[in-house]
Order: sequence, then structure tokens, then C-alpha cells
Amino acid sequence: MIVSQATHIGRAHRLMHQNGQDYANAGILPPHHSFGIVLDGCGSKYRQESEVTPSANEVGARLLGQFISSWLHASDLDRRADEIVAQLHQATLTFLRQLTTAIPFANDDARTRFIATQLLCTVVGFVARPRDAFFFWAGDGCLGINEEVIILESDNRPDYLAYALLDDHPHPFHTLSVRRRETLTRLAVATDGWQPDQLRQLCQPLTSLALQRQVNQQAQQRGFFEDDGGIAICWL
Repeated sequence: MIVSQATHIGRAHRLMHQNGQDYANAGILPPHHSFGIVLDGCGSKYRQESEVTPSANEVGARLLGQFISSWLHASDLDRRADEIVAQLHQATLTFLRQLTTAIPFANDDARTRFIATQLLCTVVGFVARPRDAFFFWAGDGCLGINEEVIILESDNRPDYLAYALLDDHPHPFHTLSVRRRETLTRLAVATDGWQPDQLRQLCQPLTSLALQRQVNQQAQQRGFFEDDGGIAICWL
């Protein structure tokens, strides 16, 4: 079992001297589990009456990505998949609420602006276990199951987890289970900067360093990574 992750700042953000908004992480959880997650911060500006605030939602992507990684490392992943996903969802919302509670905002508008410019991000992840695997996600991106690539569409309206801090109507993670673990050769999750054919070409195991080098080389070609790209992958 080999797990790897890579990210790349898209051409549009590089030209504007902006930060990359994607986060990716993958890991092996002893004795026989693995995980991968990618998060993509919202790039839209926040408009409030006559005021426009640039977004920095890569902050939320990195914070939430590190939280989810730590949560998976600390959790019992031999339980039912739906139970794990439900508890992870609740834990992420609690984490986000604690972040906003700890900051002494001047008013509700300041709190809303912080959430809209710092915490809005998609989440797409997988967990592989000895007998099965499952995906969970909120927002858009890609799932990879062997050679199959599933595009997660959102009509440009991703159901960001942090929206629950604004309307108090949390949407649960979407999920997909893969029952027959013995049929799997690789699992992957990627942000929407990746193209399906790029994911299908990742047949041979690569270390994170080799995967990052391949991503960097592809990004030099026109048509690849106009947007940021994050990927986490496990070869089984």
C-alpha cells in the first residue's frame, strides 16, 4: 500500500500572485487502513453593500484539512462507515464553531465576513479498510476508483460545511461505499482543477515526491491546471 498527495497553484492564481487554495493529505493508519483528503477554498469575493472583501479561504482549507487528518488518526475506523462519517461531520462543525466562538467579533457582520472569506471550502475524502472503502464529500471535486472517475458537480454552488455557521442548517456529508475491497487497485480524491484523463493515467504507484514532480511537469503544458489542483491517492 502506497499513499501520496500533491498540490499545485493554478496558472490563474500564479499570474495574479495569489495563494493556492487547495490542501491535500494522505496517510496510512496502522494496522491496515489508509485515508486521503483534499479541500478547495472558495475564491469568490465577499460583497456586502458597497464593501468588497477578497477571500482567503485557503486558511479554512488548511485548518479543516489538518483537523480531519488528526481526527481520522485518532478514531476507531473499524466501526460502521455511516457512523464514522456522521461523527466526522459533527466533529468538523464543532471545530468550525469553536474557531468562530474564540474570536471576539465586533458584530454579526464581522463574523459573517470572516466565515465567508476564511472558512468556506470543499471537502472530499476516502478511507480504505481491509474489507471495504468509503468516500465522503461536501462540495465539488473528483473521485477515483481504479480507472473510473466520478465528477462531483455542484452547479457552482458547493455545499460548503461552513454554511452551517450562517444558516444553522447543516447538510450531511455525501457518501459512497465500495463493498468489495479485493477488486480495488487504487482510490483517489482530487479537487476540480484535475481532469479525468489525468487521474486515469496514475496507474503506477508514486511517492509523494514523484507525484509532485509529475504534477509540476504537467502544469507547464497548456490546458493543465488553469485552476489549483490537489490530489490524494492510495495504490492498494
